[in-house]
Amino acid sequence: ADPNAKLSIEEYGAEDLNVKSDALYDLAQTLKNNGVPLDGIGFEGHVNTAQIPTGIMSNTQRFEGLDLDWAYTQIGVRIVNGSATPGRQAEDYWAVLVFCLYSPRCVGILTSGITDLTTIEGMGIWGGPQWTETFFDANYVPVIAYNVMANSLSTVTVNGNYI
Repeated sequence: ADPNAKLSIEEYGAEDLNVKSDALYDLAQTLKNNGVPLDGIGFEGHVNTAQIPTGIMSNTQRFEGLDLDWAYTQIGVRIVNGSATPGRQAEDYWAVLVFCLYSPRCVGILTSGITDLTTIEGMGIWGGPQWTETFFDANYVPVIAYNVMANSLSTVTVNGNYI
């Protein structure tokens, strides 16, 4: 095994303060206390537009307190059956981006896919409503959220360099 490999745990639905995130925190703390070289936590979160969890800041800060990096390893901000505007979806993605950029231990954000054609959620495989949550439509045309994220990142600097 690679001695420089990073060990992380990923969990769905644990990005907010809740029973699941409490259990994940307890597990991470136990592993760290027992000498397991745990380096990070991945949060897989598919949220509806206008429902970004309010506890993510407090939750990620407590994991940072365990000396752990964190990432959104699969984020999707859904518009369910036209329940919100693409502009609102873009605002919510932007809020997650800004939160990550200003969190000292956030190491990244990964989306749930490229286009809704290739995500389980977007295809309606689970029999639920179809929704849109990715940065490209069915024809691979960028949606508003993509443009907002790309434009935002083009103006952000780290150590004097644009990202």
